[in-house]
Amino acid sequence: MAWARHRAILLVSGVCSVASGQLPRGGPLRLVLGFGVDTARAPNREVFALFQAYLAHRADTLTPNPYWSAAEQKRWRVFDFVSGYVYQGFSHFTVVHLAPAVGLDSTFLIRTLVSAVDDSTRAVRPLALYRVYAIREAGHWVLANALPRLTRAWRHETLGHVTFVHPPGHGFARQRAEASAAFVDSLARAFELPAPVSIDYYFTDDMIDTFRAMGLDFFPIGSDTVGGRVNAVDGQVFVGSSTNGEGYRHELAHVVLQPLVGRGFTAPPVLEGLMTWTGGSAGLDFAHLLPGLKAYVQAHPQLTLEAALTSPPAREGSLDVRYDGAAVLCAMLYEQGGLAAIRELASAGLDVDDVLRTAARLLGIPRDQLDRTWRSRVTAY
Repeated sequence: MAWARHRAILLVSGVCSVASGQLPRGGPLRLVLGFGVDTARAPNREVFALFQAYLAHRADTLTPNPYWSAAEQKRWRVFDFVSGYVYQGFSHFTVVHLAPAVGLDSTFLIRTLVSAVDDSTRAVRPLALYRVYAIREAGHWVLANALPRLTRAWRHETLGHVTFVHPPGHGFARQRAEASAAFVDSLARAFELPAPVSIDYYFTDDMIDTFRAMGLDFFPIGSDTVGGRVNAVDGQVFVGSSTNGEGYRHELAHVVLQPLVGRGFTAPPVLEGLMTWTGGSAGLDFAHLLPGLKAYVQAHPQLTLEAALTSPPAREGSLDVRYDGAAVLCAMLYEQGGLAAIRELASAGLDVDDVLRTAARLLGIPRDQLDRTWRSRVTAY
């Protein structure tokens, strides 16, 4: 496919898509006040009670919540943008700052540390330091996202279906952005899907700054600060890259192909393989990822496709054996059965055994020949 070979790029390290909210699994949530946080006076007292009520009520960020801005809930289905990052089973929540937000009328800033505390050593392991805002809406206090407030002075450049949003003073590579906007249209056409009505594409020089704009003042991302995240349901892309900020198309592929993979029948390795095949990964397009995968496969003759999808080695540089290996499988199936085969693979279910059986059937080979066929394809590139 020409668009798959010549349109590039992405990198995502770790989580690609924003998970829906979940209740903490590490025991009852404990919300405490940090040093110097004043909740004795109004309206601080009311704002803290609002935040406390939200955390107690919060079971699923995809259902209406009386403590969150109705305007934001109407605009975004996953209305709490940091929910998939901070609500991961950690039970210790400490409000470290609660005060009027500088430069914003009738607005309070709430910053909270999420952590785990070791029962024996009492060591604190922080997961995130994040912020939400409390605003006045319909005469009462409600919570709202940091992103629209922290990026209110950023520049907006709309090209096609994509609005690129970046800090003032940050360079904008229009030609690269135009190519990414064209990629959205070409990918939608190739998969016979409607193009997204709009995509909000936020980018900075690194993911630390992009996370901060989302409301994550701290979130562990390891040593590689280049990458991307996506909220495919609401058409939001978040990228950090000093050299290719406008060109992370893996994330755009997540948004475009959401109607194909968003029904809950697509195994995670297939999901990421599909995005890597179409949108690339680690700053490289699909074709340029293959030499690294080929070298790894040749150096590990016992590697099976199942192992590549279920227990791959840690990502190293641009090599992600799971993403790249699944991308090759997608390419094989498309060449054999076209778009119909890709649709069937995307609907094969979450179990990898079912995925591999489906792939072998679509390729017209016995299941026990799939590994050899896949390895041969990788080493032939």
